[in-house]
Amino acid sequence: MSCCFSKKLFNRGGNRREDCYRVKETGEAKPEDGEAPKYSWDRREKVDPADFTVQDIHSKTLRKEGKPGGPLQIENCTASDNLACRWRDATILFLHQTSQVIIDDCRRCTIVLGPTQGSVFVRDSANCTILTSCQQLRTRDCTSVRIGILCPTEPIIENSNDICFFHLAMKYPHLKDQMHAVGLRPFTNRVVSVHDFSPAVGKPNFVVSAEPLKMSEGQDEILKVNTVILKATPADFIPRFTSMKDDDPTYLYILGKSEPVDELGDRAIEILHAVYRAGMKVMATYDVETKSLDASLIPFAGISERLILFQLSGSLANLECDVDFDLISENDMEPLQKLLIHLNGRKSG
Repeated sequence: MSCCFSKKLFNRGGNRREDCYRVKETGEAKPEDGEAPKYSWDRREKVDPADFTVQDIHSKTLRKEGKPGGPLQIENCTASDNLACRWRDATILFLHQTSQVIIDDCRRCTIVLGPTQGSVFVRDSANCTILTSCQQLRTRDCTSVRIGILCPTEPIIENSNDICFFHLAMKYPHLKDQMHAVGLRPFTNRVVSVHDFSPAVGKPNFVVSAEPLKMSEGQDEILKVNTVILKATPADFIPRFTSMKDDDPTYLYILGKSEPVDELGDRAIEILHAVYRAGMKVMATYDVETKSLDASLIPFAGISERLILFQLSGSLANLECDVDFDLISENDMEPLQKLLIHLNGRKSG
């Protein structure tokens, strides 16, 4: 059977395959000038693996400086075998945004990460404390790990035990801008919806603490020297939640557009600061794209694209704020309860 294709179809104008990938420049030399052709792969920025790797850190503090936006690998970090300094954990800080983080084979480490656009994987690690904000978190084959986290999807654990989750409560310069750059919102956190792929019979493999994560005085000072603050301040922009119970909480909300994301978010942060000044406590917050929900769940949202909702405890008498907000009325309490059940029980994805 003969082929009906002509060689001309594969070699139109005498072009070679590699010529399709040439990077053309204004005023580039013509082939007859003798300059070698340049291709797209010749113009790629050279990647140094050392910029995205932390390994073999033992009983010391490393504030890793690298190129933001790429993946990060942390491996084989632990307390030293030297008896003179075995009391001291390894402390690793990478205060830049990342695309993905993998933590492998770490023992007795404190790891503080900037916002991650994708997933944080923790594997074969024990007796570590990790602070992170990310789109997804997964642990596998881990034991006795404390995780302070802000995550819009369910954290997932597998073949892990004695894992304790905390609401992320920290700040450092540029954290807010970095979170915005990777699409993370401070008022959305699914830490209470942990999923265990390998649940144990009897004692659960994880707990979610209502109390803030606490460090030793020495560890807290190490983080402070490196610009990371864990203690509450009036300038906090990530909500700090209370463990107290309130059978009659107050629900207030603001409405707006989906874009720009930070416009409505900045208004919510102003409300958060006013709530703290008034002595009220934050029980929960929700940042919701209303178009993704059944309209019957949010009749109070109207045609707005986005809703940020606060569940508060305490008196509104001292709440003074320059940002306009609305309170959930008695008529809207029934759909609100259905909305909260939906938001708290909704699976990721």
